[in-house]
Amino acid sequence: MSFFAPKSSLHSLESTPDIVYLQNVQANESEFSSGKNIFFIVSTLSRNGEIKLNARQACAIESAARSNPDWKVFPLFVATPWFNSSHNEFISPLLRYCNIHMRFIDWKSFATGTPVENLFTQHILQNSSYVVEHTSDVFRLLTLYKYGGTYVDTDVVVRRSFDLLPPNFFGLEGRGYVGSAVFNLQASGYGHRFAEAGLKDLAEHFDGKVWTANGPMLLTRNLQKFCNVLDVTKMSRERCGGQLSVLPPDAFFRVRYWQHERFFRPEHTETVMASIKDDIVVHLWNKLSSKIQQKVDSSTAYVKLAHEYCPNVIKACGEFF
Repeated sequence: MSFFAPKSSLHSLESTPDIVYLQNVQANESEFSSGKNIFFIVSTLSRNGEIKLNARQACAIESAARSNPDWKVFPLFVATPWFNSSHNEFISPLLRYCNIHMRFIDWKSFATGTPVENLFTQHILQNSSYVVEHTSDVFRLLTLYKYGGTYVDTDVVVRRSFDLLPPNFFGLEGRGYVGSAVFNLQASGYGHRFAEAGLKDLAEHFDGKVWTANGPMLLTRNLQKFCNVLDVTKMSRERCGGQLSVLPPDAFFRVRYWQHERFFRPEHTETVMASIKDDIVVHLWNKLSSKIQQKVDSSTAYVKLAHEYCPNVIKACGEFF
């Protein structure tokens, strides 16, 4: 998987009937005006340079759409605007949802006029040691700065509506940091101010050598300033000006990263499912779990969640999910 598009021209693809081009996210920015937007950032490409979701990424998107039918769900694809409908088995199930709107980010223009424009024009982001991860870090904050809404990672299963949470929320990850896998910022007021401060911080202190530097570390540092609290466990909404919520680890990360295998082992299913029964989202720790194979008829917690919250995607799988 590579972030960068191949040098071959897209023009040669235009005569192929199965090629689908996505609309540029900047083409109709009024569609984000309600603020009830859920964004996913997909910054990887298949070997031939086209959009190609895997089953677990598609599951996250489907679960968000099913659990939030009155929200618009925007998977935003970076680096290329096209996919081949004839061999994208996990995109087709998503197209059945009227609230899923796939869009393309032109990274040459998306940051123009924003505090992080220099990261692109000076090729700072492109030269990162973790270009895929850091591209997502920058774009998730930049997207909420421009449009407002909720950002969600593609290794999350969304189980309930985000209407249950107050605006401008974050979640502690449990290691002294605020997580960047799920958070919400409004497009105006305190949410916009926080996003702007974060982008200015990125512009000045972007670190291309440390994996978490531009995500959890950046969000934590700026929340410490906004809330005037160093201890992240004491960042109540009251301490944060009544405008920002920093939720406890159990809100989004009930199963901690060192416990991630519990999602993938049948002997833990009953305990895991009982513990997350009221949770809005479940985070699967993809960096640690992506290579753990699961049969579609497995009795593990992750497969049970998939059958309930992304049924169309798991039906498109073969033997493994």
